[in-house]
Amino acid sequence: MRRAEYENASILHYDARRRVGKRTCAALGELGFRRIENVDNADTLAKLMRSRQFDLAVYGNDAAAAGSLESIRQTRHYDKSSDPYTPMILMTWNAASEVVRKALNTGTDQLLLWPFSTRQIGARVEALITARKPFIETEDYLGPERRDPTARRLYSKSIEVPNALRAKVQRRPDLAPGIEAIQAARASLERIKMGNIANRICAAAKMLRRHGENIGFLQDLAVDELASIQKSLGVIRKALEVLQQDHKQSFCDAVDRLAIQLSHSAPVLDLKGLALLEQAAMALRVAIDMEATPTKNTAPATAGTSTVS
Repeated sequence: MRRAEYENASILHYDARRRVGKRTCAALGELGFRRIENVDNADTLAKLMRSRQFDLAVYGNDAAAAGSLESIRQTRHYDKSSDPYTPMILMTWNAASEVVRKALNTGTDQLLLWPFSTRQIGARVEALITARKPFIETEDYLGPERRDPTARRLYSKSIEVPNALRAKVQRRPDLAPGIEAIQAARASLERIKMGNIANRICAAAKMLRRHGENIGFLQDLAVDELASIQKSLGVIRKALEVLQQDHKQSFCDAVDRLAIQLSHSAPVLDLKGLALLEQAAMALRVAIDMEATPTKNTAPATAGTSTVS
C-alpha cells in the first residue's frame, strides 16, 4: 500500500487529541507519507496556515471542543491561509447529521469517520489526486461543489482550483498553488459568486414588487428580505475591491439606498420605491455580468511556484 510518490508530499496534521493523532500519523506513514507536521493546538495551526503551504491537510475534529471546526474552517479563508485551496481530509467520531453538516461546511474535500482503516484513508487521498471536485464560493462557503453533475450544470458554476497534492505526486508544477494561480482561481470564483448574489437580489426585489400591495404577505418577509439584500451587497462590494472593479460600486450604492429607504417604512412599502428597487437590482446584475470571464468550468491555467516544496 505504500507509494513512493507520497514521500515528498507535505502534510499539515491537526488533532487536539494526541493519542488519536498518533493513530492517524501511523496510517499516513503506512501510505508512504514522511513529511508530516503535527499540531495539537489551534494557535499553532493558525500560524502554520498563514506562513506555509502544505500539499495536504488532515484534520481531526473533536466535536466537543469549542471552536474546533471554526479553526479548521480558516483553511479556506483567503486572508488566513497561504493556500485556501489546500486539499483537505476531515475526520470525526460523531456521525450525527448535524455534526456531519457542520463538518462539510468547513469546505473540506473529504469527510472520514473514525474508526477507519489505512485503506479507507488511502482511498480518500487518491480521490484528491485523481477525482477532486471543482470548487464553488458563496457568501459563507468556499469549497467543493457537492451537487450531482446535472444540478451543477443547471444551478451553479464551479472551477478547478490549484491542487498542491496532485502537483507534487504527479510532478505537475502547472497545478501548484503559486501566487498567480491562486489569484486567477479567486478572481474566477469571485465573479461567479457576485453573479449568483446579483441574481438572488434581483429575485428578492421582484418578489417584493410583485407582492407590494399584500401587507399580510410582506409582514413577515419585507424587513428580513431588505436586510438580506443589504448584507449581500456588502459581499459584492468586497468582491469588487478584490477584482479592482470599483467603478461598479455605484450600482451597489443605488440598490443600497433604495433598500434602506424601503426598510424605514416596512412592511408598508411604497410601490414606486419597489419598482425602482427592482430596476436598480437589474442594473446591478447587468453591470456585474459585463467583463465576466468566458463561460468555462476551469480557472485560467497559470503556473506558479509554491512557497514550500
